Amino acid sequence: MSSLYAEPSKDLLSMILVMGVTGAGKSYFINSLADEDLAQTGADLKSCTAECQAIPLNIGRSKTLFIDTPGFDDSARTDSDILTEISRVLTAQYQAGVSLKGVIYLHRITDIRYQGSSVKTLNIFKRICGQLALKNVLLVTTRWNEVDEAVGANREKELRESFWAYMLAKGSTMTRFYGSRDSATAIASQLLSKNSIVLEIQRELVDEGKNLKDTVAGSFVQEDITEMKARYEREMNDLDALRQTLRDSDRAMRRQIQQDWAREQQRLMTAQEDEERLRRDIAAEVRDEIQQKTDEKKTSSVWKMIPLLPSLLGVIGMFVGVSPASSGLLSSWFLESGLGESVIDFFQNF
Repeated sequence: MSSLYAEPSKDLLSMILVMGVTGAGKSYFINSLADEDLAQTGADLKSCTAECQAIPLNIGRSKTLFIDTPGFDDSARTDSDILTEISRVLTAQYQAGVSLKGVIYLHRITDIRYQGSSVKTLNIFKRICGQLALKNVLLVTTRWNEVDEAVGANREKELRESFWAYMLAKGSTMTRFYGSRDSATAIASQLLSKNSIVLEIQRELVDEGKNLKDTVAGSFVQEDITEMKARYEREMNDLDALRQTLRDSDRAMRRQIQQDWAREQQRLMTAQEDEERLRRDIAAEVRDEIQQKTDEKKTSSVWKMIPLLPSLLGVIGMFVGVSPASSGLLSSWFLESGLGESVIDFFQNF
């Protein structure tokens, strides 16, 4: 795939995706890297990362964007919605030619069993990455300060021999995050020393021109939507049948059935919206949005003077939230590139 920019951006800016279930410690890991609170964290299991966030950091000599992602067990968003957002970010990064160094997947070692939302999230994750990219995946266990070493080691062994066995066999690396900046830096450095990768979903969306539902990850989410739609429709049919058996005097029961029916109808409508979302051509959308922005900027003589690094950050910033607390570091990057404009003004005017 040819980059949107004629000048190669290799080694100018790198990107690392951080994924895992809600409460695995994604934002905490990034904040440990930064040694300050740049990514929002939460004390409970409510989703604290409502949308993808880009946190710029210097890791050694590497300028790196860490993408903090919401978990697929998000308390307020559907899998289809989250997959669409992550896909748009990855598509923009791939089309802009920014180097993707790999993915950090976090898992709580405090979890007694690997089931439910953890299994679903891992299944989607593997399908996003694809087999060829697994060599650039770090499987990281967190919260080691909350378990006895022997207990944690047994759970780690189960992960290695069961749930993560396939990925480890394909080149993924398993490691521990001990909650410190040094530990986080050592983990990130492992990926930054590797060659760049292309994820399966990027290849499918951009290189093969597939709609999201036709990707491996999208079809997996679609299967779940199909099952949910069938369940909601059965519930509505059962409620209709029950309503037919009631006498006119059963007003309280009729009201309850109507409320239950309306709830199931709303769930069905949400599932239908999710299904429609998966039909989108993400690569074409992203390409058109970037092209439209580029055409608008080309009318200004200032556009030709914007260095490559800020322009790459501007493109990525179209599809992901940029932490306001990162403005200091971004300002230093801009100055190094020769751009004197304030970070806030740049992203507002980009």
